[in-house]
Amino acid sequence: MTVAAPAVWPRLEDVVDPIRTIVQTSDQVTCLAHKDADADSLGSALAFAIALRSIGQRVRVVVPEPLPRLLEYLPGFETVEVGGAPLGDTVFTFDCATLGRFGERRAEVEHASIVVNIDHHLSNTAFGTINLVDAAASATGQVIYGLLRELGAPISPAVATNLYAALFTDTGGFRHENTTEESLRLAAALVAAGADPGWVALKSYKSRSLAQVRLEGLAIAQMHSEMNGRLLWSEVTIAMLEHAGADMQDAEGIIDALQSIDTMQIAILFKQHTADRSKISVRTREPIDATEVCTPFGGGGHRRAAGAEFGDPLPIAERRVLEVARRLIDSTR
Repeated sequence: MTVAAPAVWPRLEDVVDPIRTIVQTSDQVTCLAHKDADADSLGSALAFAIALRSIGQRVRVVVPEPLPRLLEYLPGFETVEVGGAPLGDTVFTFDCATLGRFGERRAEVEHASIVVNIDHHLSNTAFGTINLVDAAASATGQVIYGLLRELGAPISPAVATNLYAALFTDTGGFRHENTTEESLRLAAALVAAGADPGWVALKSYKSRSLAQVRLEGLAIAQMHSEMNGRLLWSEVTIAMLEHAGADMQDAEGIIDALQSIDTMQIAILFKQHTADRSKISVRTREPIDATEVCTPFGGGGHRRAAGAEFGDPLPIAERRVLEVARRLIDSTR
């Protein structure tokens, strides 16, 4: 059962010894990324797994369906499991604020004997046996770096590359407001440890397929602008995917085009997964908090980037979310 998040999260120094004991005494550790894994979640999981293997631990890396093929450039990606064997008794989770983000693996997380929840979302629900959550960190990869240093695990080039990808993408290529002096210093340390910043940037933002570009073109062509350009939204439908020869993973990055418009306060991308299931990605600028758009629907995330899922057809989800978005913009006048 999920418990209420604490008013003050435990510090790394408060939990590192119990985590060290778990690592040393577990027959096997499962590193679990969240559903629709991004580079922060999977990169953190892979970095932690590679580091633990180097000190003799048996480790698996698992993601819920579907396999995030756009992240195949991450070192160790070939070891990632989808489906297959149960998670086991000892599970480390990465960059996941709620149990709902584990998809079909949720029940296994709930029934695991030990769950170490490592995250940087302020909205984290403290579902772990141990909760290492640093809401001041720019990325979960930043939390993992600190943990590995405390555990005395080596930061190899493969570990550094995964952590750099986590940090680089979660700060939007060091363009988002969560870019800090600490995150930039960490990036330099990871480059010194063997990460290639040019290669990570190429793979993260400059290696799109024709299907991705075609899909983005379709979405931009039907973008809606409301409230003098303060509210911008578009959609990706099943029909659009078929027309572009794409799948829903190819929709990654479309929201970035919407939020690049100078008048934007709220940008929303609606995604039709099935006839009766849809999702949203939300980006905002001051003074609006993206989580305020998503939490009424059971979603969450960060102040500038959040999301939610709906058991509703796309038109119903659009109506419900746009009502909230318009009200939030009206409240800032």
